[in-house]
Amino acid sequence: MEDLIRIAAIHDISGVGKCSLTVALPVISASGVECACIPTALLSTHTGGFHNFTFRDLSEEMLPISRHWKEEGIVFDGIYSGYLASSKQEEMLEEIIGMLSNENTKVIVDPVMADNGIYYSNLGHDMCLAFRRLCGKAHIITPNITEAALLTGLPYREGLHESGYIDSLMEELTKLCSGIIAVTGVCPDNESVGVYAVDTKTGESCFSSGKAKEGVFCGTGDLFASAFSALMLRGAGLKDAVETAVSLVNESIERTVLRGTPRRNGVDFEGALPNYIKRVSELFGK
Repeated sequence: MEDLIRIAAIHDISGVGKCSLTVALPVISASGVECACIPTALLSTHTGGFHNFTFRDLSEEMLPISRHWKEEGIVFDGIYSGYLASSKQEEMLEEIIGMLSNENTKVIVDPVMADNGIYYSNLGHDMCLAFRRLCGKAHIITPNITEAALLTGLPYREGLHESGYIDSLMEELTKLCSGIIAVTGVCPDNESVGVYAVDTKTGESCFSSGKAKEGVFCGTGDLFASAFSALMLRGAGLKDAVETAVSLVNESIERTVLRGTPRRNGVDFEGALPNYIKRVSELFGK
């Protein structure tokens, strides 16, 4: 019998617009990993494409939840953080990591703060500084191309990303995180967009992509990071984890385009889960 693998996902909950915990919980579960949740904030919708959304900071709940888990002796193989309500939550997250992790716990940080060259609503440089500190505690980080530029202080480049630029980003990101770095939203040419990943300890690298589509697809970063985190916890190799997670994102985007789903609603990942679960089963032989 396979041992239970459990991850604590520390993200916001957006009531409408598939992202954050509403993506992480089903995708991580479909990956064969138990997902526990600590919400950082409650929003009526996500912040992209919606106006006048409601927002409630849940900082006061984060440490009590973690203390209760600690008292119950609940063990976590991974701690996976995403959107934070404020830069002040970074200190809480550091305390939570210290409280819930042991020598075998993998810390995954998705530095959710920006896309398309700009910060998300109500976020700024103080959040970037907070995520720089968190990346130093992470075994795995999954920034998008904008977040990678902000974290490293290098200029954001819209459009095509030549290999020299990606190498520069990776070199600087390695100074922040000495583990696995997976950068999403990499466009090597006009036809494709994908993920470039490097294991800084072994030097292994890989790139997996899909056909580029016009426009923005909300929630794809959360979709990739959730699948990738779970697969890495289960022991998948870097290349297999990247390709399997990217395949889920690609199929979800294709379904969204075919169905004409409003982009701000997020991608239609639910219908892509059966094929994803099949790939995961084949990957692990069960």
